[in-house]
Amino acid sequence: MMERAPDFCLPSLRDQSSVCLTDYRGKVVLLSFWVTWCPTCQTDLPKKEVFFRNLRHPDFVFLTVNVTGREAEPEKVPAYIEKMGFQFPVLGDRGREVYDAFGIQSVPASVLIDRTEQIAGVYDETVPFPVVVGEIGRLLEG
Repeated sequence: MMERAPDFCLPSLRDQSSVCLTDYRGKVVLLSFWVTWCPTCQTDLPKKEVFFRNLRHPDFVFLTVNVTGREAEPEKVPAYIEKMGFQFPVLGDRGREVYDAFGIQSVPASVLIDRTEQIAGVYDETVPFPVVVGEIGRLLEG
């Protein structure tokens, strides 16, 4: 049984504007949780950047959430994003608020949310990213 995604509003680490999940009602949303010190995140994020730059679909939104509550030095995250050249949206969690609300246990982790705001899948680092991309495609066709 699918459950409704918990709503949230978090600041964008680029411009501090508020981004809310409800802003994307009716769209398929992929949320990716990460931290700078995680080796798997460091290999995962550049792949997701390529994906972000290449998948342009009017009904799909890709958001990443930096789990500030698990960062040693959260103030260094914006410089990390700039150094890595990431263009995807990065939201700053309030400590572990959204991370915990989704029941995430480890990073990197991704949550796929369908057009009706139901959680369609939760994926940890053991799930190959092409599998997640396939699920996104299935939801966009549906």
